[in-house]
Amino acid sequence: MRRSALAACCLLILAGCAENPTEGQLWGTGAGAVVGGGIGRAAAIGAPHLASTFTPVGAVAGAAAGYAAGGWFDPHPNRLWSAATVESAETGREVRWAARGLEGSVTPLGAGWTDGGGRDCRRLRQSASREGGGDAYSREVVACRLADGTWEVVLPAEDDPKS
Repeated sequence: MRRSALAACCLLILAGCAENPTEGQLWGTGAGAVVGGGIGRAAAIGAPHLASTFTPVGAVAGAAAGYAAGGWFDPHPNRLWSAATVESAETGREVRWAARGLEGSVTPLGAGWTDGGGRDCRRLRQSASREGGGDAYSREVVACRLADGTWEVVLPAEDDPKS
């Protein structure tokens, strides 16, 4: 039991050392450690003297597998960027997002207008960078609401009265 607790503490320390682990990776690491430890313990049923070895080894292997698998359950940055664009176009406020080591924002630029086709439009600045700075990307787009209520992003801007 003491060795299992020691192994669990080591796993938590190692997970804390990971660079910007995502929520999915943290949950995956924890769940993998529990499942892996259980599998290691079950593997030692025929040889109880090996349980103190198999359990922590299974926990470490499970934690590693869970960490890798957990990242797949986090939302993809492109989906967050798209959702932030729609929310910013609808509300007229800045929306921030972050996922998988990337962060960004969508900021409205001025008031909205109605284009020649009767669509409500708004100019937006989309920005993204690696968490902590570096390698920044930014562009200006125009988002216009279609008749069915969905938003279309136009790059470069069409029917923009400021162009």
